[in-house]
Formats: sequence, structure tokens, C-alpha cells
Amino acid sequence: MTKNKNKKIIHIKRKFKLNVGMIIFFIIFVYIVFSVTSYLRRDKVKFFEVEEGSIVKEHTYTGVILRTEQVVNAEKSGYLNYFIPDNKKAAKGAAVYSIDETGNLENYLREHPELLSGLTDSNISELRAKLYSSAVSLNDIEFNRIYDINMSLNAMVMEFAGFNSLSALSGSLADQGISFNEYYAPASGLVSYSIDGLEGLTTADINSDTFDQTKHGSKITGSGSMVEEGTAVYKLITSDIWSIVFPMSQEDIALFSDRSSLAVNFADKNISTEASFSVLRGEDGENYGRLDFSRYMIQFASERYVDFEIVTNNVSGLKIPERAITSKDFFIVPVEYLVENDDGTVGFNKEVVSETGTAVQFIDTEIYSQDDEYCYIDNSADSELKSGDYIEKPGSSERYQIGPTKSIPGVYNINKGYTVFRRVEELERDNGYCIVKKNTPYGPSVYDHIVLDAAMVKEGELIYK
Repeated sequence: MTKNKNKKIIHIKRKFKLNVGMIIFFIIFVYIVFSVTSYLRRDKVKFFEVEEGSIVKEHTYTGVILRTEQVVNAEKSGYLNYFIPDNKKAAKGAAVYSIDETGNLENYLREHPELLSGLTDSNISELRAKLYSSAVSLNDIEFNRIYDINMSLNAMVMEFAGFNSLSALSGSLADQGISFNEYYAPASGLVSYSIDGLEGLTTADINSDTFDQTKHGSKITGSGSMVEEGTAVYKLITSDIWSIVFPMSQEDIALFSDRSSLAVNFADKNISTEASFSVLRGEDGENYGRLDFSRYMIQFASERYVDFEIVTNNVSGLKIPERAITSKDFFIVPVEYLVENDDGTVGFNKEVVSETGTAVQFIDTEIYSQDDEYCYIDNSADSELKSGDYIEKPGSSERYQIGPTKSIPGVYNINKGYTVFRRVEELERDNGYCIVKKNTPYGPSVYDHIVLDAAMVKEGELIYK
């Protein structure tokens, strides 16, 4: 027992042994960390799904409206009352307004408001439509038009309240000793109570001052107003034919001079239509455009100046972002060297030199694009036709050496998980997008996924979406 207690315990340190398994595990771990870090830090390749679209280019103008208009003046002095709402058609001989010379009618109706009819649902709908149309078309430059709009709305309310009742009350008013003179439309047409002093304007009168809206404000005389004899009380628009005249720059003249009709869009009224177009010379010697219409006169009856757009280009096709477009160099080969076999294959006759001499070998070749002069073929390293090779012209001893290249625009398709170049034929560009031709050989199709920014990748690169 004593001997055992005196024994010393000696700890032997084991040496660390590095085995192959640990080395492999460490390498894999480092690789995983590096790959994950690189993936998180690198820019992500985003894709875009090709869709159908169009680009419409428009030029905006402000023009003055010319119509066949007849201003009607008050035949007597007195208090005015209308029978027909603003912008409504009247037949020839229809009662349009009345004049109460004494003012007894106005006083009597004020003392007996129960005799006047209220606004109908139709009246309220017209007021809402007028208010909405005015609000949509108004902008900061035309702030002064608010006063015209206010007068127009007030006149409409007074008209509705008055003309719904006066005709029916004429008998009872006569019993009270109250009479008023009715006046009738001299011709059939559209009645408008907006008078601006340009009712007699013709193309011969057009000059730069015509388009100064501050000089040509409209005036509306509402029902119940006192008017003097000879005062303009309404105008009668007697034709559905109307025109817009607008200033033209030299660029506009070059753009439209050979056109006889133009596509016109009135954005605030959601109206698009065709108009006959011509160029006229104004009183001041300047050139002005003229658009003639045979429809929509009623929608613009109360307006003298109108904003509109002329559609100069409307292109449809495949819509892709501009930054998705890149370019690739291709060998160019004259089209007369192209060989078309009976089985439908196309390619070129390549000269092959061997110990036994020179022979001709047909090379089946993909034609990425073709115009009247050249075929465009792949120039990558694995192409069977390389720079310096000779090809022979069919039925001739003429030769052509492969070498010259030319760039073709295109995009990178990633449907298969790696980038594949697909050529595009550009039609139009605008606002960062491009419209390209549909159904082009070796081109993109609707719903294809393409690289959003072509500068981030190269052809044949694996893409992880």
C-alpha cells in the first residue's frame, strides 16, 4: 500500500496530428464562406419579362376655335330671362329669351319664389358635368377662367330655375297685369351665352395677338340681369363644322407640311379623332396650322381656346428597357456566297486545305440576321467559320475571306439559366424604354426573361435569379 501511494502519475502530451479529412473539411468551409460572402456582396442580376407595348409621341399646342356663329343682341332694354339652357339646340322660331321692360316680373317672382320650379335631376347632372369638365381642363396659366366658369354656373342655375317655370306661368302672370316680350331664334342652331368678341373671327384675321387669351375674355349675361338695347345676349352656332387654328414653328412645318390629316387628342375631354389639316398664312405673314372637324362641336361650344395634342408617331411591338440592350460583333459575309440546299439547310462552302490538295466543304451555318448586302454569322471561338477562312461563291471561283465584323444590337435571354444573345430591331425609344420589332429571327418573344442591365453580364454566363 505504501509503495502504491509513492508512485507518481505522469501525463503524456499527445501531439496534434493533421489528417487529410480535416484539411478537406477546412477547404470546403472556407469555400462556402467565400461563396456566400461573394454572393451577398455582389450586385444582383435582375431580369425583365418582355411584354407587348407601344410608344406614342405627341406634340402639345393651344389653338383658337373658329365657328359659324351669329351674335343676337337685345331688341329692348329690360330684365333678361332665358328659356333655353346654355349649349342646347334651338329650332328656328323657338323662344330663346324674354325682356321685361318694367322689372315687374322680376319683383313678382322674387316675392313669390314658390312659383319657380326647383332644379330637376337632369339640371343637377348638367351642372355636375359642367363643373367636372371645367375642373379637369383648368390649369394655373388659365386661373382667370375661374371667373368665367363661376358666371357660367350661376347663369345655368338661374336659367334652370327660370325657364322651367316661365312658359307655364305666362297665363297667370298676365292675370296679374305682368307682361314680357319673348324673342325667338332667327335660325336653328346651338344656343351659347358665352360672348368673347371673337365670334366673327376668320382665318384672314389670324395674327399673334389672336392667341393672347388675356385680351379676349368671355362674358356671360345671366337670367335676371338688366340689359340695354343692343347688348349681346347670346350667340347661335349654326353649323357642326368647326376649326382650330394654332401657331406653328419651323419644326412643325417640316413635320406636318406633307400631311393632309392628323390624329388629334383632347386629353381633358378624353376625345381622340382625325382632323383635316392645312397650313395658312396669317394677317401678320406667319404660318399657322388649321384643323377642320365635323364632330364634337357641342363639347367645345363654350370654349374659344383649347389645348390639344397631335399624335406624330404610334409604334407597337415588344417593349424592353433601354439598358437591357447591348451589342455583339458578327462576321459579315456577302449574301451571294450563301448556299441554300434542297433540304432547307443554309450555309457556306468553306475551302479546306489538306496534303492531297484543296477541297470544298459545306458548313451548316446559323444566320443571325440578313439584309440586302450581308449575312451576319457567329464569330465565337467554337464557330466552324473563323477569321482567315476562305469560302467560295456558288457556281463561281470567286473567294471571300472571313474576317470583317459588324455589331448588331440585342439583349441577353436567360430562359435557360444562362445568357444567350438575342438580336433586336429597334423601332422607337422614349422614357427609358425601347419598342422593338416582333417575330424577328433569333429575336426575343413575349414573356421571355432578359437581363435588365446588359452591362452586368456577358454571353454564356450562368445566372441565378
